[in-house]
Amino acid sequence: MIGAKNFSEQFILAEMMGERLKATGARVRQHQGLGSAVIFRALQAGEIDAYVDYSGTLWTNVLGRKDTPDRKVMLDELTKTLKDKYGVVVLGPLGFENAYALAMKSERAKALHLATIADLASRAPDLTLGGDLEFLSRPEWAALKGAYGLNFKASKAYNPTFMYRALGDGEADVISAFSSDGRIAQDHLTVLTDPKGAIPAYDAVLLISPRRAGDGRLLRALQPMIGAVAVDHMREANLMVDRDQAKATPAEAAAFLSKVSGLN
Repeated sequence: MIGAKNFSEQFILAEMMGERLKATGARVRQHQGLGSAVIFRALQAGEIDAYVDYSGTLWTNVLGRKDTPDRKVMLDELTKTLKDKYGVVVLGPLGFENAYALAMKSERAKALHLATIADLASRAPDLTLGGDLEFLSRPEWAALKGAYGLNFKASKAYNPTFMYRALGDGEADVISAFSSDGRIAQDHLTVLTDPKGAIPAYDAVLLISPRRAGDGRLLRALQPMIGAVAVDHMREANLMVDRDQAKATPAEAAAFLSKVSGLN
């Protein structure tokens, strides 16, 4: 059983993992649309066998940490603690990061002279923030507010697809974008930098449940994905699924991603 959260990148990666397992003769099912807290508990309990999560999410939501160490330090500590405390195996990082980032339409950011989140703080009371369905209740948002004193006129939660549309339509002035999302380039968005490092690293990491930790066939099938997926390729695959016209299915995007990542 392969798990996935509720957005395109997760669907694509779950399809990619599933196809690699099917190639070994395994029977594969998917459980999609799981929230961050639910999906990790499902993995720990053996209700799903593998899924992709993000180092910053695990660091804050599972380990309860509020510090933001160096990427390697975070990965090393996550790998050790998840195994020791939960029996969960961190097979490794896929090679790209999907970090939260605050983004604006480039012309709007330029007009307001905004390049960093620190610049945004003084303008926030006149602006509306659009967040994805989880962001506004996550520790990362609390960390950003605390670090920069952000106080927006209004905050609204959206499905990720509608969040980008809200920015385009002017319903939101700033959104909680994702660094591996192809719509950043497609929509010519400006990503505001985080000079205080309030947001931790968000390396995509492949997790294996305790009950499958010794499953050689599963591990051999998924190991080639480690370090193989570049962020530019992930953005392309995400855009294939998320664009408004000529949408690809997650399975079609997964096939593309496998090919450009040299995994076929």
